[in-house]
Amino acid sequence: MISEDFGRLFEVGFNIGILAYIQRENLSHNFGDSYRLDLQRLKLPKMTAEIVREANLLASLDAEIVEKWSLFFVQKGFLGGLNFFREYVNSTGWNLQRLKIVYCQCSFSDANSIRTYNKGDKEAFKELLSQLTTAKLSLSDDEINSYIRRYSKKGEFLQADTLMLLQYGNDFRILCVDLSVFSPTLAPKPEDINEIEVIRKYLMREISYLRSKSVFSNLRMDTSTLGVDFSEDLKRYFTAFKYKDKESAKLIQAGSYAHSFYGFLQQTGILGQDAEVLLNVVGYSDRNISTISLRKDKLQLLATCSEIYKNEVTNKEISDSRSEVLDVIQLNAARSFKEGRKFVDSLLAIEKNITKPVCHTERIDNFVNSIDIISDKLADELQIDRGLHLRNAHAQLIVKALQSDETYIFLTGNPGIGKTTAIANFLKTHIDDGFLFLYVSPRKQVNLDIIEKFKDKNTGLLCDNRLFCINTNSDIIASYSGKRTVKYNSNSRDQNFAQKTVNFLKDNSENQVRENYQRQIARKNETVIEPASLKTMGVLNSICHGIYSLINCQTSNNIVATVSIQSLRMKENRQSTLNYLEQIFQDTYNKREKLVISAKMQQISRRIKHIFIMIDEITGDDGGVEFLAGISKLVKKYELHKPQHGFNTKIIVADASIVDSDVIKQHLEDTSPEPDKIYFKKLPKNLDIIEPLQVTAFEFNRLPAIVINANSYPARSLEITYKIFVETIKY
Repeated sequence: MISEDFGRLFEVGFNIGILAYIQRENLSHNFGDSYRLDLQRLKLPKMTAEIVREANLLASLDAEIVEKWSLFFVQKGFLGGLNFFREYVNSTGWNLQRLKIVYCQCSFSDANSIRTYNKGDKEAFKELLSQLTTAKLSLSDDEINSYIRRYSKKGEFLQADTLMLLQYGNDFRILCVDLSVFSPTLAPKPEDINEIEVIRKYLMREISYLRSKSVFSNLRMDTSTLGVDFSEDLKRYFTAFKYKDKESAKLIQAGSYAHSFYGFLQQTGILGQDAEVLLNVVGYSDRNISTISLRKDKLQLLATCSEIYKNEVTNKEISDSRSEVLDVIQLNAARSFKEGRKFVDSLLAIEKNITKPVCHTERIDNFVNSIDIISDKLADELQIDRGLHLRNAHAQLIVKALQSDETYIFLTGNPGIGKTTAIANFLKTHIDDGFLFLYVSPRKQVNLDIIEKFKDKNTGLLCDNRLFCINTNSDIIASYSGKRTVKYNSNSRDQNFAQKTVNFLKDNSENQVRENYQRQIARKNETVIEPASLKTMGVLNSICHGIYSLINCQTSNNIVATVSIQSLRMKENRQSTLNYLEQIFQDTYNKREKLVISAKMQQISRRIKHIFIMIDEITGDDGGVEFLAGISKLVKKYELHKPQHGFNTKIIVADASIVDSDVIKQHLEDTSPEPDKIYFKKLPKNLDIIEPLQVTAFEFNRLPAIVINANSYPARSLEITYKIFVETIKY
């Protein structure tokens, strides 16, 4: 009973947090003062006293402990609700002044008041539905009573913990949250939350629960653009895991409420058949969150949730569903391997209390090798030379794209196919034109390898005396007392020098070691030395000012600059270090009139024709998409893509994970945070052959784009041996 009451206090706190955010931001709504009046009737001391009385706790110390836990769960719920709704609203990108909350449902009476403020379900439901009489329809008392009778049953929307209808112009969102809390066990004797050992054990339980989840519990499946639908057999999976996972069980429950509410809105005409509606369904606990976001064309998924929740399944049905799910897993596992049935049977045949490996070997054939010659038919379709090896054909496609009108080039070939090599080779043959090549990657070593592509293998020098290569990191900057510093490679210079507030260090490891040693310590007095405390310039700050210096002082017309994605840092007011990118072309922009100075742009383009900005392994770090957004903003603000300025500007994105224009648009145009993800594409049923090279033109960020996909492997076959070690224990 105490656990249930703590859950109600958590729900009350969660909804108070949402209402607090609505009031703070002064969001438009229809519920007036109804919730304020309800909250004025709630008294936490009376509620905790009722919990103590129901639990039959006679000792005054026990009552005091319950009071502390009660306050804890109200506070925990409040912070959860406030942050959840704030982040939810911010994720929409909507202007808060134009957002309207058409309907907001939560409860602070009866059971949620711990039986201290009894309004009655009928009165509470009337007040809820009265919000809609001021919105899009007029409801008579008889109609309200009829709706209450229908929609107050199990699984219907009037039973929801938190339910909202939000409107932004012609866009609508239904947000349904079902809440639960992991309550402490206070029997046989309540534990004082103020004792450090109690808190330690509580935190360990939380950590153990989170560790029990696999990495796949954080994955998101996005079906909106990939043509993937859910099978009707999903009911079997939901049923199998209903009681084993609290957030999933609550997700099913919230799905039932959302399905009911959408049906009600359709029936009453509040939402028309053609209304754009996004349904966000959330199973929320104080440990984790499970969510479903879908449009009305996927509504059958919520109907499945409704059927499961309304028709309570028995333990036998759960057991049967689990057996069926296990059978399906075994069947699919067998299909995934050659001689898979034999492999799966050997795993299932392992005896109890024995640890032994199971080995399985399979050979996968018919890969398209990177050195295979592509067919004449494919060469003609791609409008490239016949008789080329796949690697060379891929390089020729890249060269064509670099000379085309597309601003964005997406290279989605397998690792080692030669994406960056093709770009470097193109630039080495266009040194007379001048270029700026800014290369961004999550891995520092890869960044240094790019510079190697511009070196002569025999001499170790840059392949042309006109080249100037720079890179930097936090250690290099710290070696010069935190000032803007870059390391450079150049055949025509061999000394350190300063230019435009930037220190240029010749790429010499011995100098770097000495500088690092000098900056690591500082003398406090005659007898004390301590680590030096330095305020350092950032990596992006240094590299962007370095590029600006080279362009402005005409030090070089052929610049290669590399930087790590991990140099991206968020600053105050939602700003980031990506703003330093604008320093590169600061002289070409009139800040007062907010206009690009075309004449200055043309002066630069006469010396530096090609501007290539490449992000490699964009999905390898969370900052990759943010980096792409910052570069896109730079190109548009300074109009680098417009022909009148004379540049050949290309934003190049390379990654082996993104193989389809729909996936690219879905996951790279939007910079909102995403959980761990797996990209996949459902192939058409009538597609028998996947071509080793594919080129698709599309639009990205309202600019022309092209994706070049290489579907190959560095061998014609692959032999894999799996050694599976299984430890069996009695459960």
